Amino acid sequence: MAQTLAAFLKYRAEHSYSYLLKQVDGVTTEEALSHIESGWPDHKWGIGQNGSIAGIVYHVAAWKQMTLPIFRPGGRPMTREEFDQEEAPLLEDWQGVQAWLKQVGMAWSAELAGLPEDTFDTTRLWEGHELSVASFVVEMYEHDIQHAAQIEYLRQHIRANSGA
Repeated sequence: MAQTLAAFLKYRAEHSYSYLLKQVDGVTTEEALSHIESGWPDHKWGIGQNGSIAGIVYHVAAWKQMTLPIFRPGGRPMTREEFDQEEAPLLEDWQGVQAWLKQVGMAWSAELAGLPEDTFDTTRLWEGHELSVASFVVEMYEHDIQHAAQIEYLRQHIRANSGA
């Protein structure tokens, strides 16, 4: 039986998020905070990134939180300036960062799961351009995959260098 685009996108997004959580699971605080680079170059989309696993996870959680409004009719993602870092855990609070990712990830997944089929063809404003909700969902699940792979690589690198 053929799957609708909406059903496919919902499945892929959930699968990609699960892959991300699998990579985060079991990362120790020491591993999560290793490779922090104080001079990590900042850029418009790089919130939280600093070369560490904790930075990657913080970044993904922040983007999930910042993009939640896009699921509402006429919604748009928050800007970096609108993101309230005071509400987020400290980047060095590995347990807090993990809990935040799970909390905001569940909220994001629930919003996506509840979207009616016809919503995927509607557009939202992103950086001055119209983007379909379907394209937005693809961007976000690819974002999860990209960062999950980075975490997987860093875990392997850290463990290989520690003799574990």
